[in-house]
Order: sequence, then structure tokens, then C-alpha cells
Amino acid sequence: MTEKQALLTMYRKHNEYMVAGDIDQLGALLADDFHLVHMTGMVQSKQKWLSEIKSGQMHYFSSTEEQVTVTELTATHAILVGQSQVDARIHGSRNTWPLQLTLQLSMLDGHWLIRHIDASMY
Repeated sequence: MTEKQALLTMYRKHNEYMVAGDIDQLGALLADDFHLVHMTGMVQSKQKWLSEIKSGQMHYFSSTEEQVTVTELTATHAILVGQSQVDARIHGSRNTWPLQLTLQLSMLDGHWLIRHIDASMY
């Protein structure tokens, strides 16, 4: 498997675990200093995002991938942009959003980890 394929697989696992509510597997993909910037501008740490998934404050019903591209790749850094239709209930409001996630990944201890995600609509 090439590095690019490994990153694509990681992105798909991220979405799979998010929808399954599997915070242990999802958390294993995230660096300790991970931050997510939601499309509203709200910034969440790894711990806060995972706790809101666990509590049901953020519940992802489905994520249907439309396009995903690795836009930058070096030995230690990568940027991946994925576009999906995401059906979710966020703090009580349910909708299907055309969600673009821009993932910044770093190679740490021989493994790719997601360090940062910027979420926006496309």
C-alpha cells in the first residue's frame, strides 16, 4: 500500500468510526494535540470532541463520500481534503451537510496521525 492509499484508508476509517460512535478507534487516529474547527468556527480539542460524541451531543448517522484528495504529501506531513454528505445531529439540530474536511496529518513514531481538521461546507 502506498502512503497515499494509507492516508485515504485512514480518512475512510475516520468517517467510519465517527458514524459508529467508536471513540476508542477514532481517538487512536488523532494526535494528542488534535483540534477540530467546526464549520461554525467552534474549536474543539480531541478530548472535548470525543466526549461530545460519547454523550450524544454530536451524533453522526452517515457520511457518504463524494471526493477525497491528498493535496500535499512529504515524509512527515500530509494534507487531505475530503468532501462528503454528512447526516448528523449536532447539539440537537439534525441536518445533512455537504461537509468538506481538510485534514492535516503528521508522521509521529512511524504512524500517521490527524493533528488538525478544518470543517466547512462546499
